[in-house]
Amino acid sequence: MAIKSKGGGKSGGARIITYNVLATEQEGAVYLLEIYDKSEYSTVKENVLKDIIKNLDL
Repeated sequence: MAIKSKGGGKSGGARIITYNVLATEQEGAVYLLEIYDKSEYSTVKENVLKDIIKNLDL
């Protein structure tokens, strides 16, 4: 996601990480796991995301 106020286009943007849970064909949920500035972090470690998902209490 580009952040217009930062300039730099997509490379100066942020990453949004979501977790999609589909209970049935009619029901589901999307959880926001992480939003971070790409200039501060190049990526989020997989174990961090797994810990967040584990603590969602699904």
